[in-house]
Amino acid sequence: MIKGIIFDLDGTLADTIQDLTTAVNAMLAKLGYPARSVEEVTKFINNGARELIRRSLPKDVQNIDFILESAIKIYEEEYAKCYCVKTRAFQGVDSMLMELKGMDYKIGVLSNKQDSFVKDIIYKLFDRKIFSAVMGQSSLPPKPNPASALLMAKTMGLKPQKCIYVGDSDVDIKTAFNAGMRQISVTWGYRDEEFLKRSGASYVARVPDGVVDAVKAITAEEASNK
Repeated sequence: MIKGIIFDLDGTLADTIQDLTTAVNAMLAKLGYPARSVEEVTKFINNGARELIRRSLPKDVQNIDFILESAIKIYEEEYAKCYCVKTRAFQGVDSMLMELKGMDYKIGVLSNKQDSFVKDIIYKLFDRKIFSAVMGQSSLPPKPNPASALLMAKTMGLKPQKCIYVGDSDVDIKTAFNAGMRQISVTWGYRDEEFLKRSGASYVARVPDGVVDAVKAITAEEASNK
């Protein structure tokens, strides 16, 4: 029986792309490189801050270590100034979380974003009492490596197979499969439904209420397979 629902942050619970783009472009400006569009930054996200910054740099310097390390440091300084300026919860997400919490599911958040920013954003946008655990990038390898998802399940006191991972990207789909968790994809984030289905999405939710419906369907499926 499913006991826990773990959510990605960027593009799943909150629209963070404007603030991410602001920080990326502030970093690029300080290094004398051209700015990136919102659309470009959207394509670069999902694999953690390091990969976001590497992809945002001009191609001819992306693999020069001292430039990359300097860029990451500047980006983190800039993101600290703006990470919750335009970031907002997606409409309907708060009520969806409350409904799932009311159904006695443990709720967690697992993101490739830096841990301090993840916690601050979540606790500014939502009631912290909703969540059993909130975790960002740490010394563990980023998603889709399953290590952080497995640690999240353990922190929540659950076996991985008792969890559903909800996200908006192919990285989230792979994370769920790699960790042995059930999976739901959402289409209001930064990847469209066709892409998610091509990437192997098991269930697709087009609105936040659709996550609740998908959780019910997975729970019913689990019960019927006993």
